[in-house]
Amino acid sequence: MKEHSKNSEKDKTWSIIKRLFAIGMKFRSWFLFTLAVSIVLALVSTYRPILTKEVVDIAIIQHKSREQLMHQVYILVALVFAESVLNLFLVYFSNFISQNVIRDIRERLYKKLIYFRTSFFDKTPIGQLVTRAVGDVETIATVYTDGFLMVFGDVLRVAMVVFAMFQTDLNLSFITLAILPIMLWSTRFFQKRLKKAFGDERAWVANQNSFVQERLAGMTLIQVFNRQQAEFEKFESINKTLESALLKTVFVFSLFFPVVELISSVFLGLILFYAGFIEVSPGTIVAFVTFISMLIRPLRQIADRFNNIQRGIVGAERVLGIMDEDSAIKNEGTIQKEHFQGKIEFQNVHFAYDDKQEVLKGISFIANPGEMVAIVGATGAGKSTIISLITRLYEINSGKIFIDDIALPEYEVHQLRSHVGVVLQDVFLFHGSILENLTFGETIPLEAIRKAAKEIDVDDFIMSLPNGYNYVVSERGASMSLGQRQLLSFLRAYLAKPQILILDEATSSIDDESEKLIQQATEKITQNRTSIIIAHRLSTIEKADKIIVMDKGEIVEIGKHKDLLLQDGYYAALYNAQLKGKNKQH
Repeated sequence: MKEHSKNSEKDKTWSIIKRLFAIGMKFRSWFLFTLAVSIVLALVSTYRPILTKEVVDIAIIQHKSREQLMHQVYILVALVFAESVLNLFLVYFSNFISQNVIRDIRERLYKKLIYFRTSFFDKTPIGQLVTRAVGDVETIATVYTDGFLMVFGDVLRVAMVVFAMFQTDLNLSFITLAILPIMLWSTRFFQKRLKKAFGDERAWVANQNSFVQERLAGMTLIQVFNRQQAEFEKFESINKTLESALLKTVFVFSLFFPVVELISSVFLGLILFYAGFIEVSPGTIVAFVTFISMLIRPLRQIADRFNNIQRGIVGAERVLGIMDEDSAIKNEGTIQKEHFQGKIEFQNVHFAYDDKQEVLKGISFIANPGEMVAIVGATGAGKSTIISLITRLYEINSGKIFIDDIALPEYEVHQLRSHVGVVLQDVFLFHGSILENLTFGETIPLEAIRKAAKEIDVDDFIMSLPNGYNYVVSERGASMSLGQRQLLSFLRAYLAKPQILILDEATSSIDDESEKLIQQATEKITQNRTSIIIAHRLSTIEKADKIIVMDKGEIVEIGKHKDLLLQDGYYAALYNAQLKGKNKQH
C-alpha cells in the first residue's frame, strides 16, 4: 500500500513537470537559444582547468617560458570573461522565459476563475484563491529559473567535467567519482523532507491569507462586538504555526549546505592525500582541485535547484488543481437573440444549494413581456434564489425555466446575461471612478451616460460630488451611502439597456429621501421591459402587475396588491405588520 502511494506521488510529480514543460514550450525558440548557451557554457567552463594544468606543467615548470605563460594567461582571462558573459545570458534568459510563462499561467488561471460557477466561490475561501493566484503562481517561476534549463546545464557540466577528469588522470578520477552517489543520496534525503515542509508552509500561508482577508472584510463586525483581542489571538496562533513551518524549511536548508561542504572538503583531502604517495604533476593536482570545485558546485546547485523546484511543484500542484477544477459554467446552449420579448416561465422548479435542503420546492409562475412582477416573503423564503437561477449563476436540480418559450440551457449563457440587468441589495462598487464603475470597461460616451442619468434623476446627485463622474469611489463604495450606491447601481443597469430587469431588495435599509429617488428611478427603468422585483418594503410594489408571495420555498399566493389584501391571507398579514411598524416609528 505504501509502495503504491509512493509510485502514485512520483507519477503525480512527473505529470506536473510534464505539464509545466509543455506550457514552457510555448516559448520554444527562447528555450532552444538558452539551451545553446548552456551547452557552450559547459564547454568553456570545462576547458578552463585543462588549460590551467597546461599553464602549470608546461609554461611554468617545464619550459619556464614567460611568453608562453602570458599567451595562455590571456586565453584563461578570455575564457573567464566568456564564462561570465554566458552565465549572464543563461540567468537572464531563464528568468525571461520564467516570467513570460508565469504571466501566461496567471492569465489562464484568472480567466478560468472568472468563468467558474458561483457555487465554487461559495465553498472556497477567497483568501485561498488569492494565495493560489499570486503566491503559488510566483513559486512556479523557480521551476523555470532553477528548473529545466539550469538543471540541464548543470548535468551537462558534470558529464563534461567527468569526461575531462578521465582524460587527465584515471586513478584520481575514480576517487573523485565516489562523491557522486553520496551527493545523490544526500540530495534525495533532504528533498523528501523539504517536499513535506514546503507543502505545510504553502498550506499555512493560504490559511493565513484567508483568515486576514475575511477579518479585514468584516472589520466593522469585529469592532462592534469587541472581538479585537479574540481575533488577534486566533491570528497569533496561525502566525506561530506558519512560523514553525517556515523555520522547518529553513532548518532543512541550513543543514543541507554544511553537509555538502563537508563532503566536498573530505574528497578534496583524499585527492591531496593520494597525490602525496604517487607521482602526479602539480598541474594535475591543480586541475583536480578545480575539477572537484566544478563538480561539487553543479551537484550542490542541482540539489539546491531540486529543492526550489520542489517548492515550485507544490505551488504548481495547487494552481493546476484549480485549473483542472470542473467548475466552469456548463454552456451547452448556442441560441443567441438580439432582442428578448421578456417572457419568463418557471415550471415546477426545484433547487438546493447543498443537495440536502431544498430552497425552492416546485416553483411555477409566468412573468409576461413588459410586466412588473414582485416577489415577497420572509427571509429565507427563496426570493433571491430566483435571480440566481434566471442568470444561471446556479443550475436547477429539476424542472424547467423558459425565456421567450425557449429553455434556459439552450441559450448561450454569456449572451443571455447581456439581456438581463440586475440591481442587487448589496451593491458592489470597485475602487475607481464613478465612470469606470458605470461602464465596466465598455466605451460609452460621457454625454450618453449623462443623458441616461438625467432620465432617471441621478445626474444631479453625481454632479454634486467632487469631480462629478470622475469622483473616485473607495473599495466596495464605503465612501458613499447605501442609497447613493443603489442609485449608481440603477444607472449601471439602465446603461446596459436590458430587456429583463431584476431588482433584489433594491429599496431595503435606506432613508425616505433615497427611497423616493429610487422609486422614481424604478418607475422609469421598468417601463417597456419585464421586471422582477424582490421586495422588502411592500409599499414600493403596490403598482406591480403581479405579486408572488413565497414562504419556505413555495408559492403561497399570487395576485395584485388589492386582490391579495382582500384575500386577508399571508400577504395581507405581512403588509399590515409593516404598516404597524412604520406607524410606531412615526
